[in-house]
Amino acid sequence: MPDPGTVLLYILSTLAQTCAALAAFVGAVGLYKLQSLRGEHARNEHTIRGALGGSVLTLVQAQVLPLEEIIRDARGAQGPGTITPEPVKVRLRDALAEWDEFPNRQQRATTALIIFEAWNLLVIVASLVGFNCIREWAGAPWLSWALWFVAVVTAVITVGSVWVWTRGVET
Repeated sequence: MPDPGTVLLYILSTLAQTCAALAAFVGAVGLYKLQSLRGEHARNEHTIRGALGGSVLTLVQAQVLPLEEIIRDARGAQGPGTITPEPVKVRLRDALAEWDEFPNRQQRATTALIIFEAWNLLVIVASLVGFNCIREWAGAPWLSWALWFVAVVTAVITVGSVWVWTRGVET
């Protein structure tokens, strides 16, 4: 029968290594998602400016006006009684809906990344602190349940984060 202290040492070491790998790899996926969202937002701005250029504003105005004015003009161009062609109204409506949803999408992705990284760092720190408590923790009745809890929560947070980051991704 192996020594419980040695087994616990291996378990804590494995936890720390696994969470460090998860934090690095899946964290990179989260950062990539945030970068992709910023790129989508910039493309969406380009779509809005392009829809306004030549139909509501001159091409030069659409490129040089401040973003706040562009968004205001895009919202105004959708109203009834405007001279904006219907296909442009549809394109502006879709682009503005995406524009308005951006802060929520960015917040969800950021929150998922923060929760994911914070949990993994907490597990790493607890594992490292646990190295100093091998004698006290080895054979403790709560340890098995605590390890199951950590494993399940780590899996749930990882899957949840990836789900948030991949939701709405078109292939």
